[in-house]
Amino acid sequence: MTDPAHKEKHSSIGGSLKEAVFGFNDGVVSTFAVIAGLTGGLVEQKTVLLGALATLIAGAFSMGLGTYLGSKSEKDLYEKERKREIYEMKYMPEIETQEVREIFEAKGFKGELLEKAVAKITSNREVWLQTMMQEELGFAQSPPTPWLDGIVMSIAFTRGSVMPTLPYFFRSGGAAKWLNMPTGFWISLGLSIIGLLFVGAFKTKFTGKNIAISALETLGVGTLAAAGSFAIGLLFNVGVA
Repeated sequence: MTDPAHKEKHSSIGGSLKEAVFGFNDGVVSTFAVIAGLTGGLVEQKTVLLGALATLIAGAFSMGLGTYLGSKSEKDLYEKERKREIYEMKYMPEIETQEVREIFEAKGFKGELLEKAVAKITSNREVWLQTMMQEELGFAQSPPTPWLDGIVMSIAFTRGSVMPTLPYFFRSGGAAKWLNMPTGFWISLGLSIIGLLFVGAFKTKFTGKNIAISALETLGVGTLAAAGSFAIGLLFNVGVA
């Protein structure tokens, strides 16, 4: 007997929350990669700030608009297929009923139980339609919201991008040097690491993965991107010199 007080906790990540996580992560990685590349090329700190701001602004617009267009295309396809299913349910009910039967046969339903399940589902047109949209076509329970997804992506990217950029707003951040690198770079590196570890750990709320592993994986990807950009900056500087 099931304990009425027992409630299973299920987590899922999707929709705008997916955009928030991806946008923040990409904002940190892409912006610090630009900073690392320019610093590796021994570019003056004012130019590094300009590069970081350009990445922030361009990324916020491109990521936001790209997400909007992608979600809109997905929604348009959803609506198109929904209208087609409504038409077929109305004018070809026998074929659509058979499709429901085949879906539940594949799930292991047989005989009388199968026919009862089919009859129950096809007796309610909304349930029938939702079953076809999800089970036959593989759509989510509801279509995406393009404008919201785009705004969330843009804001998340901006927030992530601000973290490595912040030290360069202060002149003192780039003046001193430590290990032959501007202090602003090290502060930017530290903030980027914090941001990547945070978003990597935050994802485990939905993925169920080990917090430490997820955080380090996210940090590792960001480190590779930054190291590659830094190396290109060094090579460019050597080549120019």
